[in-house]
Amino acid sequence: MSSADHTASHTKPRSVGFFDGPGFPAFVFAALLVYEVFIGLILATPPGATGWGRFVQDFRIWCFNYDPHSGYLEWASVGVMLAEPLSVALIVGVIWRQALKDFRHAATWRATWPQWTGGVLLTVIVSAGLVLYGQPEPEKLLPFPGERIRTHLTTPAFTLVDQRGAPVSLADYRGRPVLITGIYALCTTSCPQILQQVKRTLAGLSPDARRDVAVLAISLNPEYDTAELMGSIAEGYGFDYPQFRYVNGDVPLVNTVLERLQFARIRNQVTRQIEHANLFVLVDRRGEIAYRFGLNPRQESWLHAALEQLAAEAPPGDAAQPAAL
Repeated sequence: MSSADHTASHTKPRSVGFFDGPGFPAFVFAALLVYEVFIGLILATPPGATGWGRFVQDFRIWCFNYDPHSGYLEWASVGVMLAEPLSVALIVGVIWRQALKDFRHAATWRATWPQWTGGVLLTVIVSAGLVLYGQPEPEKLLPFPGERIRTHLTTPAFTLVDQRGAPVSLADYRGRPVLITGIYALCTTSCPQILQQVKRTLAGLSPDARRDVAVLAISLNPEYDTAELMGSIAEGYGFDYPQFRYVNGDVPLVNTVLERLQFARIRNQVTRQIEHANLFVLVDRRGEIAYRFGLNPRQESWLHAALEQLAAEAPPGDAAQPAAL
């Protein structure tokens, strides 16, 4: 063999099979890169109620122990999921270290572009399939059950103070339908959704019902919800006063009212957020708890229908007396 032939044999890239040449590591590295980008998008995208946002939320719940109410994320699980591809890349780099030397030549990059492209396409297709498979079927909204789910529970008697410093007693609303919910000013998770649902519900009521319905939002964080904070929340969401009143008061009394109305809550010691029940309690003209609904699309339509029904009822002559605390 001439010296020229000997030199050429050491400079041109090897042409060997897929698994013992540079093609396989190129395919694997491309797939791992897309995988890391996919996880990064899941971490960077805010969770939502539909489409990609809903997939992001479900993926975080299953893989990262995500809590939608507090925003808590188990970052140790995130680290493990991001580190696994690096471990695979390291293993491939060690086993195919001789083949990887061929990438010193531009010809190798050109020769392996089908493998790079294949790795990208395969991972994109798998990721897209995972997103599509993970989409929930559209929830069928059932008709409002009406009287079949109606209750006649006694409401607790209380007097609290609203965002403008005025006293608020549930007895003041006897003869009117009242929507009671629980929120706190520094909540960044479900409370904004609760307030938006209240706004949508009020806006969707008939004019007569809208004028008649009152809303009381009880503080879930009575130690820290000041009149200024409560006022900024009410004004920020554009609620009309006195139809919407954000109420607070002595901490023991507020805690007792919340307990009697079954607004369960607990402070997460890691995030310091309050994890709480997302409830809408409807009180009828008699002063009785008629319905309780949660925060979801089906019950939002029921909330609207129930308020219309309660507003259409005639005021009774013997309204129920709230139970003393």
